[in-house]
Amino acid sequence: MALSRELLKRLNSDDYPLAKRLKLAETAFCKVDLPLIRKEDFLLEWLCKTCVTNHHAWKALNNCLKFNHINIRADIKQCLVEMLVQTLKTDMKNMYEEVLECCSLIFVNNSIRQYFITKPKIVGLLIKAVLNNVLKRSSYDNIMQKKINQLFEPCKLSSVENNAVITIIESLMQMYEQLVTIRDDLRLTFIQDILYPMCILVNHIYRDNTNRLNIVAYKCIQQLLLGKNKSIQNKQTEGNQSMFSDLFCILSENVKTLNLQSNLLTYQFIFNTIIDTYKSNTILLDTFFRNLINSSGKYKWEILDSFLKLLNDITLNFDNIIDGITLTEYFQNFINEILMDDDVICMHYRVLTQLSYINPLLIEKNISDIVNKILMKEQTTDHTNLLIAILYTSTKLRREQKFISQLLISLKQHVATKKIYKANTSAFFPNCAELLQSNTSCKNILILKITIELLIILFEGMQVFEYTRILPIHEKFINCLDEVGNALSLLINKSLCLSHNKTVIIILLSAVQSLNEIQNMFTYYILKDAVPKKLLFPILNDPWQQLIQRITNFGEDNCKTIMNKLILHRLKLNISNKPIKLHNLIGGLEYSWSIILKHDTDMFSLLHDKEISKITYLLLTDIKSNEQNFQWFDILDKECLQENKHFIMCLLSHILVQIGQSFSLTITEHINVKLLMENGCNYKLLEVLQMLKKQISQEQWKQIANTISFETELYLEIFLHLPTIYFSPNIRTLIFLVVYFISKKYEKNDKVLALCNIIFSDLLEKTGIDLFQYIEPKLLINQLPQNKTFSKAYELSFRNVRTYSTLKKLIKSCIQCKEAMCIILECMEVVKPKLDVEQKIIFKKAEKKLAKTILKLLPEHINDAFDVKCLTAVLKVTFQTRKVTDTLKRLTEATLKNIFTARTNLNNINNKLLQQSVQLSVIVLQHRKMFEIQDMIINLWFIMLKHPCKNLIELLLTSTELKEFYEFLRLLHDQTINSLLQKDEAVWTNMFVIWNNIIKIDMNVKRNKVRLSVINNLLETVLTLDMPHRYWSGLLNLSRDIISTKHLLIPDITIDLIILISLKSFDEANISSCEDVLAICRALIKVKTDLITDRLSNLLLLYRRTINIVVHASRNVADKFDEHRFRCYALDITKLTNSFVKLKKAMVRLSPYVIADLLQLIVEDAIPSYVKIALHESLCQLISICDQHGLAFLSRTLPTSLQEVFKVQLNTFKKFYKYSGKI
Repeated sequence: MALSRELLKRLNSDDYPLAKRLKLAETAFCKVDLPLIRKEDFLLEWLCKTCVTNHHAWKALNNCLKFNHINIRADIKQCLVEMLVQTLKTDMKNMYEEVLECCSLIFVNNSIRQYFITKPKIVGLLIKAVLNNVLKRSSYDNIMQKKINQLFEPCKLSSVENNAVITIIESLMQMYEQLVTIRDDLRLTFIQDILYPMCILVNHIYRDNTNRLNIVAYKCIQQLLLGKNKSIQNKQTEGNQSMFSDLFCILSENVKTLNLQSNLLTYQFIFNTIIDTYKSNTILLDTFFRNLINSSGKYKWEILDSFLKLLNDITLNFDNIIDGITLTEYFQNFINEILMDDDVICMHYRVLTQLSYINPLLIEKNISDIVNKILMKEQTTDHTNLLIAILYTSTKLRREQKFISQLLISLKQHVATKKIYKANTSAFFPNCAELLQSNTSCKNILILKITIELLIILFEGMQVFEYTRILPIHEKFINCLDEVGNALSLLINKSLCLSHNKTVIIILLSAVQSLNEIQNMFTYYILKDAVPKKLLFPILNDPWQQLIQRITNFGEDNCKTIMNKLILHRLKLNISNKPIKLHNLIGGLEYSWSIILKHDTDMFSLLHDKEISKITYLLLTDIKSNEQNFQWFDILDKECLQENKHFIMCLLSHILVQIGQSFSLTITEHINVKLLMENGCNYKLLEVLQMLKKQISQEQWKQIANTISFETELYLEIFLHLPTIYFSPNIRTLIFLVVYFISKKYEKNDKVLALCNIIFSDLLEKTGIDLFQYIEPKLLINQLPQNKTFSKAYELSFRNVRTYSTLKKLIKSCIQCKEAMCIILECMEVVKPKLDVEQKIIFKKAEKKLAKTILKLLPEHINDAFDVKCLTAVLKVTFQTRKVTDTLKRLTEATLKNIFTARTNLNNINNKLLQQSVQLSVIVLQHRKMFEIQDMIINLWFIMLKHPCKNLIELLLTSTELKEFYEFLRLLHDQTINSLLQKDEAVWTNMFVIWNNIIKIDMNVKRNKVRLSVINNLLETVLTLDMPHRYWSGLLNLSRDIISTKHLLIPDITIDLIILISLKSFDEANISSCEDVLAICRALIKVKTDLITDRLSNLLLLYRRTINIVVHASRNVADKFDEHRFRCYALDITKLTNSFVKLKKAMVRLSPYVIADLLQLIVEDAIPSYVKIALHESLCQLISICDQHGLAFLSRTLPTSLQEVFKVQLNTFKKFYKYSGKI
């Protein structure tokens, strides 16, 4: 005892530093063999007193409490707890973490925990103090949510706070588990003191397995409120209600005293835990739901909204009865309450929206009352979401017509009862008027500018259509515009009384211009029943004239620009059939022509020809003044200008005149707008064309320097922006001749030739041009081989040829140029079907002459691509006469032999030569009886292996003997397998182009037998090899073509091989094969129904594998392209399921097994909604053909986890898909 007093005296002595005394106390507490009586008691008591006055003592106290078994009196324990509670009420500066650690140690320490056996209220008091202090320090009290629909920000806890709270809650659960005698008291204490702060601390946004605090709190509520062993599920509902009456009572009391955030977070966490615990027990879930809502008091709507969001994916029993009320009736009471309320708040919208998705039938029954209630309310986000949800409900129940009808009825009722409110007629902008009247200081002008800019912003963002749907609103808005106009008129008058201020004038004129634009828009939205009201111009005549005079004398460019816009607007207000004059424009047309082109193009219909001509001249001058003025090209492309004939012809006239001046053309003085505007037979224009013809024929064509002038390039660019296709043939001919003249002058300039060729193509797009009348054929012949554009000109000109002399002259001019003759032959071939009988006789004679001439110019040994092309053209003409000479036969056979006989040279053949040779082969094979080419058939097949040509393949197949055909198929088979082994993708692709052509050709029985035999061998061989992903597409496409070819008689073995090939393509979950496999399945069911019935189980295996791959791959959709692809897969799956359902007799027995597989996929996580919808649709289609025995079989054999899902799907089918005979 003396030692204890001596130790205590030394600890209380100020002669020693506190740190040394704390170390002494800690050492004495830890020593086991120290001969002191009740040392733990007085040391802890001293440390508690020291901690109150000095924060350095907390570390020593915590080190002492780390001893798990310490023997101290109850009063010391009480002192320790009271000291902690009092400390937690202070700010705990510099000792917060030590205090939290001390609290954790108290609950972990077994010796101190014994103290709490008889004092559950002290446990609650201490834990409540800890949690409230943590909440306070996590800034919870400072969080103010501005909008209820925002997620509450989670409390941000430090690692020390997080660990302390977790340790305390876990200790509380251990005490509840161990201390059986005080469980009820401890549970009540938990509900009263701990539940709310604990639920608020939990992170409600990120709920996953990595958040330990969430997990511990979840288990705590399960254990202390619901019973960890879930034995409550086996009890009666009435007993449950009595057991939880204390919970609901305390919750209802807290609703009265605590704020929305505290209650909402607590209710949410409790109900979330209840859902996870009793998800499969709909009766208990319903019981808790109703009791919690009934206890929610003034926060009922907010809590109900949050609960309904949690129930969105939960299956509920709407027929469950509690206190004589079903769940449907319970929800109906809420709907009735909303409908009876005078004011619909945002929470009402949200509750109705959630109910639309949870129970569509309930909303559908009340749809008329709901629509009447909300239709004309303010269009908020919640209002829009509710309308979308009602539309979803109607669509799901197939009641869209009812919803639309009700919407129209409600709208009609609202329109009929709409009140017309008296508009406020107070002066507009009175402060601005007073400011202008007093002075025009910078401050006053700034206020005026801001006011006007706000008005302009209002006008620019205004949805005019919104104010024209209902007559009263339309009239009211028109009156408001009148008031704004009157106010602006007053401001204009005030400004004219002051000295000229350009800033004020610009501001006010901008407002007037914006008002005019709104007034113009209203002319397009006048209601049928509305009496047209003339909207007056805001500025009266006298002030208007003063403004014009003032701006003319003193105004700057921007003032004049705005004023000219308003002048043009006033002119349009007085529209008549007579043309108007623009003499009132400030600065004249020279200043305002660009305004008309950019903003008032509809003014052209009101202008005189001279004014339009002047505007086009000024436009052309401005474009030439600056090489960067390409903005005008966009304006020229405007539809209103393209359709204005006066404008286009004036512009064309000025361009032609200026080109004529630049190139000294004699037509310059004859070109004018009147000449171009005349329709019908314009003799003056024909005279101009003859003059141009004469100049072209006499021109010496001296080349201009290679550099092109900017003006010439500009004229050509403008031609590209003119609607030349709509010009008359004579005008297009005139432009063609002028551009042809320029192209001849700049024949060596690539840029000029490129522009000219584009213009030629545009001009020749429509018939009517006959160049033979104006350009000598010899001039065109020289350009024909280098410029293919003129071939189109030849085609159009040939249509007008009536005498052989014209063609004879043409042939004579090109008699030494086989390239030109060949092109002319091609043109004749194109135009021949459009000629009459007399013309065809003339052209037939000319073709013979050209063919004979070309044949003489061809060499004996042809190795050039163009020579082959010429030979092909000669053969086409000769075959028409059926008089093929021996010379032509020998030349053709020699050419083919030279090109195709030696296989070793085939790889070195130029691509163009090969292409022309293939075309020659096509012509020869069409008349095979005339030629001896048997030795070249195999070589042609060899070429087809590398360069497939559909036309040639078909001819080769029809002209090849059976033995040759078999040899080719064997070669094709070997090449296909070899390309796969060598991983040569290009050759593999070419092989299947040939295979697909072979499949699609109709053959006799023997050839078909050979074809199918080789194809079966190919499929069998491929099944034994490894195939890369990208190689499957060709093989699957071939399989689909085999099935889809109706004339092809397919044996059973081929069907089996195709199914095996399709299954093998999924060995590595190859998603790229899904589209082809789904198409194969549909084709098998549609085309080969008789063959597939016995193989339905194999086909269903393929169907299930495909769906399984699509579902699992859809979880990783990366972008919009992938999403579109999987949406297509989902649609294909639905279509294929529909095809299976059509085989009802064969599918009845197998459908339960397919349904079971689909149910397993439906419960998978993270599947996109569009894929899930496709699975639901497919499931309902399969249920529709499943008989009662199959449904009973599924109910018995499905796993427990899937039985509830199946029950929901079956109910959905009965409600929404099953045909009941009612509409």
